[in-house]
Amino acid sequence: MRIAVIGLRGLPGVIGGIETHCERLYPDLAKLSPDAKLFLIARRRYTPSGGFDFKGVRVTSLWAPRGMGSEAALHTLFAILYARIRLNAHLVHLHGIGPAFFAPLSRLLGMRTIVTHHAADFARPKWGLVARAFLMAGEVIAARFADRVICVSDALRDEFLERHPNAAAQTVTIRHGAPRSEHDAAAGERVLAELGLEVGRYSLAVGRLDATKRFHDLVEAMERAATDAPPLVIVGSAVEDSNYAKSLLAKRHPRVIFAGYRNGGELEALYRSAGLFIQPSEMEGFGLVVLEALIAGSRVALSDIPAHREFALAESAYFAVGDIRHMADVLSGPLGRQGDKVDIATLRTRYSSDSSAAEHALLYAQLDGSNAAPTAARSPPC
Repeated sequence: MRIAVIGLRGLPGVIGGIETHCERLYPDLAKLSPDAKLFLIARRRYTPSGGFDFKGVRVTSLWAPRGMGSEAALHTLFAILYARIRLNAHLVHLHGIGPAFFAPLSRLLGMRTIVTHHAADFARPKWGLVARAFLMAGEVIAARFADRVICVSDALRDEFLERHPNAAAQTVTIRHGAPRSEHDAAAGERVLAELGLEVGRYSLAVGRLDATKRFHDLVEAMERAATDAPPLVIVGSAVEDSNYAKSLLAKRHPRVIFAGYRNGGELEALYRSAGLFIQPSEMEGFGLVVLEALIAGSRVALSDIPAHREFALAESAYFAVGDIRHMADVLSGPLGRQGDKVDIATLRTRYSSDSSAAEHALLYAQLDGSNAAPTAARSPPC
């Protein structure tokens, strides 16, 4: 079976939830299904030109004209044609509801088609009317034309099926797998020294510098926090040239450190050494950075949204979206390691990378060999 994966910007080390997910998932799938040929089709400005192998997966980069929104759409179109004409792919896996807009073309060209629904992107305020309509149409098309729709959380699946109940038969939940340990003592010491941090003496937030992450709330909360509150470190960068990111970075505060994009051993060290992980976002398809923080043993404070509720933490771990005063109190309070008695072994079992890869492999096999209904069932509550 020849599988073309489309919808990611690139890898390795490219910021974004889809990119992180693909970078972790497909090498696992390559080991699990050695007879399958996996081709990741990335965008040239995020990935070296030409082709290369990444942990058993073939990565090809294609050019597309630059432009917020239009680049992703045109790259998906080119990638589907490339998958059919050059790769002779049997199956196309589209990541995101933007690329899902082209699912009918993939089907028309004779390729079975899976869409992974990562988030209701049309709800993001950065999009104008045309882009929002395109993304909403992509979700409708995924519900109608995809052979299977994978939702990355039960919360997202429930929202999707509320809008598209007729898609229930082909829709499944497969969560992201937990990150594998990348403990690197040298990287940890280096990043803490670079940022001037002490172990257990800072709060941490991680994510793209995007308005829906609401990092501006954290900056305002730090302005209201106690004068001796430990520093807040915000790890992340903008994906495109972002007016929001520019305005956020302009909000200078002596106890807010913008650390830029970090990954691998440096990011794990920042999780492990933080006294508190705080995530104020207003929407998520899946709380990947929350999972990373919990696996690292961090104490967490999370906005009260469905994707965060799936972790089933103590009520005290949640606060209302936009509650600046609550965030200021949390940032001013004592820091420490996980206080909610989260069972990390249980988390690793529930969000197993091996299980996630196995469920994807099963779905691929079903579409390759039969029209059987999906068997990747909704996972039980934590």
